[in-house]
Amino acid sequence: LRAVTAADYAELAAALPGVRRAAAALRWTGSVQEVHVAVEPFGQAVAGPALLEAVGHGLEAYRRIGHDLVVRPALLVPIDLELRVCAAAGYQRGHVLAELRRVLGNRALPDGRLGFFHPDALGFGEPVRVSRLVAAAAAVPGVVSAEVTRLRRQFGRDDGELDDGLLRLGALEIAACDNDPDRPENGRLSIVLGGGR
Repeated sequence: LRAVTAADYAELAAALPGVRRAAAALRWTGSVQEVHVAVEPFGQAVAGPALLEAVGHGLEAYRRIGHDLVVRPALLVPIDLELRVCAAAGYQRGHVLAELRRVLGNRALPDGRLGFFHPDALGFGEPVRVSRLVAAAAAVPGVVSAEVTRLRRQFGRDDGELDDGLLRLGALEIAACDNDPDRPENGRLSIVLGGGR
């Protein structure tokens, strides 16, 4: 009946009303152990103060003595992504581009599949893999080849993500790429498309 590990805190938080997913990490501050719990809510992108307070209150009964509890929203990491894609002859470039944006987007697709950056498609701490991006783009009808030419944290420097084949995330972070021109701070997707007609 007591939370001891980070996984215990995450499991208990995820079971509380209004919480879709949760993750936790133990951190030593130099004087005390802090448990950082990140919460992702149902129905909205970022957990509000009322939900964070409710989660903190709900976890208090299970908190181990000596652990300070910090409850916060999930850390959304905006991604700056660019792909170079070649379309097959006979395919309309506009149609291929629109489908690529849907498949690599953050919404559910008409057939029920989830876009690559849909909130339910990527979990806490899950890295963004170049191979998965290429596979998703290559599966679009009319795509002959796809190559990731830029992958990094938005507004961040290049840390060799392309060479490594993935962009690593922390335990409390979730990748995001809304590709909304009105909110460029939430991630950007650029597609350089050649071929087609």
